[in-house]
Amino acid sequence: MDVRIIVETTFENGTTKRHRLGCLSRPFRRTQPEGFGLLLEDAKTILGQLQKAILRDQIEEISEAGRICPDCGTVRAIHDYRSRMLDTLFGRFQVKAPRIRRCGCNARSDGVLGGPLSPLAHFFPDRSTPELQRLQAEFGARHSFREAARILETFLPCAKQVNTSVRNRLGKVARDICDSELTEPVLAEATEDAPGVTVFVDGAHIRCRPEYQKRHLDVVVGKIESHDKCRRFGLVQQAVLSPACQLRKDLRALGWDHGKVVTVISDGEPALPNLVRDAVGGKVRHILDWWHISMRIQHVENAVKGLLQIGGFSGIPVLFKRPAETLRWYLWHGKVMTATTSLQWLMVDCARLNTDDRMAAEAAQRVQARCRDLYSYLANNMDSLTDYGRRYRAGLPISSSRAEGCVDDIGNTRMGKRRRMRWSPKGAHRVAVVRAAVLDGRLTGAYQRAA
Repeated sequence: MDVRIIVETTFENGTTKRHRLGCLSRPFRRTQPEGFGLLLEDAKTILGQLQKAILRDQIEEISEAGRICPDCGTVRAIHDYRSRMLDTLFGRFQVKAPRIRRCGCNARSDGVLGGPLSPLAHFFPDRSTPELQRLQAEFGARHSFREAARILETFLPCAKQVNTSVRNRLGKVARDICDSELTEPVLAEATEDAPGVTVFVDGAHIRCRPEYQKRHLDVVVGKIESHDKCRRFGLVQQAVLSPACQLRKDLRALGWDHGKVVTVISDGEPALPNLVRDAVGGKVRHILDWWHISMRIQHVENAVKGLLQIGGFSGIPVLFKRPAETLRWYLWHGKVMTATTSLQWLMVDCARLNTDDRMAAEAAQRVQARCRDLYSYLANNMDSLTDYGRRYRAGLPISSSRAEGCVDDIGNTRMGKRRRMRWSPKGAHRVAVVRAAVLDGRLTGAYQRAA
């Protein structure tokens, strides 16, 4: 069996052109199991030939249409032809692109016409197609740069891929995403009774390159949720001139305006809610993550349980067991003063405990240390505590688990310590921006809007 592949192109003026792409031979007497159907190498060859035929016809049609002056309708002369290398997803091709002379109606005030026009340079200023740039950026955000280049070469008839090219294309796509979304934010319709915006924010630590004289970089990641949309974000504060402006852009993309309330849920790190306050330009409602409170309460309960199980304990068990058991209930229902008072009495009882047993004394000191840790944590975030039970029953978030998931998705999966890579602030910021766009499905949409 012989297969002949022919493509016919029909232009807008009615003329047609035929291209013969190639021929496949499949003799049935010598066919092996791996010879059935279209093989990967055959598909690469056919796709490359098809891309070459379509590109040449498109350039020819665009060049003929570009010769017509849009102002006066006269046919402009061709200045010369230039050979250009165009990098596409299905191969790298050398095309012959014309340059068109300017029309006399486009002369400047001093009578100078200016240089010739190139229609191909208008569509491809970087001499590569946007689809190739998007795919290189997406694979570079999901895998290492070398692995992304290997995957592209394996499955597509593109030119030889280099890890530095994938890295540079990812950086360009990250800049394009930031610039396009900063200039053209997608704003939703604002209503008076529209619900506010909730920001879940956390930090990820990645290894830093040695020339920056620091061991780790802090990547701020999180998730923004409104009543019907959500959006991930990631940034490195040292790599951008205004981190607040970067975060404000993400808030506006979800329909935020100055009339809406912004709620921030974090683990108590002061820099994280302050970043959101700078982006909002006013006050925000900060809520302390319940999971971090609960874990510190668990530490107090375990320390008290260990103290009561020691044989040399000489105190009254109910004075230690009762406050530890009621701490969680008090904080869950927003009774912060009662909880802090119980903590203070528990520390006083541990200090008054008279015992000659060394293990009991060490256990009492351990309980005091856990109580001081929880008391300091609550005192430093007193304004961020709320009635968690009421919020939970109302279906409102009380934990920063969504931000913890973004730490895994954006930071650890691509830039974690096990990847054995060291990052510069600018490189980590670009990867975080592109990876957040890839996870949200915004990368394809941005290029569709640009087209």
